[in-house]
This record gives sequence, C-alpha cells and structure tokens, in this order.
Amino acid sequence: MKKTLVAGFIAAACVTVTTVGLGATPASAVPNDCPKKYVCVWDNSNYEGRFVFVPGTERPNVGEYMNDRTTSLRNRTGSHVCFYQNSDGKGSLLARVSPGESRPNIGTTANDRISSWKAC
Repeated sequence: MKKTLVAGFIAAACVTVTTVGLGATPASAVPNDCPKKYVCVWDNSNYEGRFVFVPGTERPNVGEYMNDRTTSLRNRTGSHVCFYQNSDGKGSLLARVSPGESRPNIGTTANDRISSWKAC
C-alpha cells in the first residue's frame, strides 16, 4: 500500500510540475488572421496581446475588454474608418485609417484611447 501511495504522489507531483512549468499560452492572432471586411484591433504593438475582430466598419462601443487598450490595428474593409475617443463616434477623432491599411503602432495620439469607430 505504501508503494502505491508513494507512486500516486510522485505521479501527481510530475503532472503539477509539467502543468505549471509549461503554463497556459494566451490566445494570439497575426494581421493576416484579420478576415476581409473586418476591422481588427490589438492591445499591444505589432499585433500582439488581446484582440478583437469586428465585421463591418462600425463599432459604437468596443466594450470593456478592449476599451482604451488599442495599440495596433488593421482595416480590411473597403472604407475609411475613423477611430474615436468616446463611444458612439464621439469625442476626439484619434485616427483615420484607409481601406486595407495596417498600423503596427498607432502612435501616442491614439494609443490606449480608442472606444469606438465608424466609416468616415
């Protein structure tokens, strides 16, 4: 019985060490993962970190998950898209992005300030 108990503890310890050692990898997406006719935003430069992919050209409120966190983006729509500081396209116009344009870093004016966007 002692051998079985000890073997069980060793097996459990190995599983724990392997799980903790490897850790969970966060979800990620690259600019090419952004589908056609979508606007895609990431919270870190160079399209890294958390992200949201939105169909079409309008997002009246990006939501708590990405609000004031965007640092890089891609516009795969056929329209210019304007990004705003507040919900519903209000507040300061922070960036105007052309159709097909990608920005690995949107710069200090818009960084971590975007709350909404729409075609413009």
